[in-house]
Amino acid sequence: MNKIYDESFYNSSVKERYLKGQIESTQVSYGRVLKRASSIEGKLGRDLYDFNLNEIKQVLLLLKSTKMTTITATGIIIQNYIRWAIEQDLRVDNINPLDAVSSDEFYKQFLDTSEPVLFHYDNIMTWVKNCINYQDKLAILGIFEGVYGRQYSELLTLKMKRVRQITSDPISYEVDLINETSEGTKESRVIPISNELYNIMRIANSEEFNYKNNGLEFEGMRNNKNYLTKTDYIVRGAADARTGVEGNVPAASALINRRIKKISELYQVPTLTPTNIRNSGMLYMAYELYKENGNFAKEEYYAICERYNVGRTRDGGYVYARLKKDFLNMENLELVYGLE
Repeated sequence: MNKIYDESFYNSSVKERYLKGQIESTQVSYGRVLKRASSIEGKLGRDLYDFNLNEIKQVLLLLKSTKMTTITATGIIIQNYIRWAIEQDLRVDNINPLDAVSSDEFYKQFLDTSEPVLFHYDNIMTWVKNCINYQDKLAILGIFEGVYGRQYSELLTLKMKRVRQITSDPISYEVDLINETSEGTKESRVIPISNELYNIMRIANSEEFNYKNNGLEFEGMRNNKNYLTKTDYIVRGAADARTGVEGNVPAASALINRRIKKISELYQVPTLTPTNIRNSGMLYMAYELYKENGNFAKEEYYAICERYNVGRTRDGGYVYARLKKDFLNMENLELVYGLE
């Protein structure tokens, strides 16, 4: 965990007075940002409300964020705090440095691009191919193709009986997915899956054990594999795992995090996370739609949101502005896939 999250407020009496007038959820998000700034405030010996633009930049650089929405939201919080301080006659002048910047152009410079967070289809398939365990292959490719759900519930509740062949020439498949909502209810949907994913699901379903460390053996290792639980779910954990479950029930969501984490360590790709794998899948779908339609607009965004079950509104539409700003845009299509 980044140590800046554990900092206390600098000039705490002022910060607490400011936050006191906010609703609880705002207090949490604003308080987090103000605590992040404390290390810079302490170094400079003055409150954030008296920072100039270059000093504010130092705070934004602390984020190390890969998302534009996170960076701009932090900027807005700092801007609002300085506005309040001006109203309270706390700032040495009445100029808010952030009032004069163009948001997207200004904030773009703080994006952390030191590690890739969007992966080309070829990279994903190489990692999938190099996994010995089909359970591991499934974790990567399933998420890439849109099998996700709240706490990975769509992935964890996969069953072969829910897979259907829908055409024979060429052969194609679809799968019924079950998502467990935050309200405790279950919702179902159907998505197409690739032939590669179908075959991985089929073989993973019959796996009886997982090789540890992708088959790499180390001196002193007592055994190199874990036997899997016996259920009719495709995704299964080790039978002797402390986090294991008894009976014919889905595995715990932590299983997916552990497997993806282990794969990222083996391939030395620290940014290979479930979220980044899913985002990469969404970008690949955008690339395929762009090749097919020659366009990347509302219709394409709606198709991607439907496939990956994100951004749905009560009236059946989709909100995709945040996705577009963060990663799902032409700029990243050109960056990852080199559009001509």
